[in-house]
This record gives sequence, C-alpha cells and structure tokens, in this order.
Amino acid sequence: MLVVPFVLVTAAAAILAGVVVVAMGRGGELTLFHRDVPAARFRPRRAADVAGLWLPTGLFGYHPQVVADVLRELTGLIASQEAEIAYLRDEVCRLSGPVGTGSVSVEPGVAAERNGALEQPPPPL
Repeated sequence: MLVVPFVLVTAAAAILAGVVVVAMGRGGELTLFHRDVPAARFRPRRAADVAGLWLPTGLFGYHPQVVADVLRELTGLIASQEAEIAYLRDEVCRLSGPVGTGSVSVEPGVAAERNGALEQPPPPL
C-alpha cells in the first residue's frame, strides 16, 4: 500500500523536474521542417504555361518559397522577352530607315530617332 503513493510522488517529481529543465531553456529546441515542394522547377516559356500554373496551397495559404521561385522565373522570362523585343525594334528601325538620315540607336530599348522625331511607343494592351 505504501508503493502507490511513492510511485505517484516520484512521477510528479519527475514531471516537475522536466518542466523546470524545459523552462530554463535546456530542453532542446524543436526542429523546423520545410514543407514538401515540387521537385521540378517551373520554367515558363509560353503564356499557356503561366495560364496552367497551379501553386501548392496549404492550410494557411500559399507556400512562400514556391511562390517566390515562380515569380522569379516569371520576372526573368518577361525581362528576356522585353530585351528581345527592344532589340528587334531597334533592328527594324535600323534596317528600314534610309542611310544617312537621323541617328540610329545602337543600344536595345532606346527609341530610334528618325528625321528629328522620336518613334511612338506601341499602344498599351
């Protein structure tokens, strides 16, 4: 009969000691686990790639790392397409203008000057 109170007091003391150790910061830390992300990176090349994109969702919204990676890829794609468009516009201006009239921009993205007037930018979409 004396064994039951002794076991209860010992268990209570062990629990109290564990609480004190954890409260003092010596109980160790919880490890942060990264959520699962798709193995293949998203590499868009066409508008259909972006239209068919489904971002992984969780209980509290989107996974920030995956969304940041997708936005970085989209930014790179748009920047490369803008540079290519600017280069091609400059080439068209250079090839279509008569020789010796106006100045021609050599850098991509700079509007070519024809007969003293700047080219009009394309209308917004």
